[in-house]
Amino acid sequence: MIKIPLSEIKDKKKLKLNDNEILILKVDNNFYAIENKCPHAGCRLSYYGKILSERKIMCTCHGAIFSLEDGKVIDGPTNKSLKIYKVKIINEELLIEI
Repeated sequence: MIKIPLSEIKDKKKLKLNDNEILILKVDNNFYAIENKCPHAGCRLSYYGKILSERKIMCTCHGAIFSLEDGKVIDGPTNKSLKIYKVKIINEELLIEI
């Protein structure tokens, strides 16, 4: 479990955990934690990711669109889901299950 004070998260925050990068997104006061690379071509979503709506992110490298809630592919050239991490807020901290 990783804990991050909510005050440290503006729109997005990138974390390095061993060999993985996690991207934390704040969208309309909802928090999401996802793997920071597109499963299609490995593009960094912290740079290439574009929020389309409250619950979708698009990788602008090749147009893949994923659900922020469950990581499933909505559209695009891949059938591989985006890895997501469960989050919850307790005492002004975001807790991320690893």
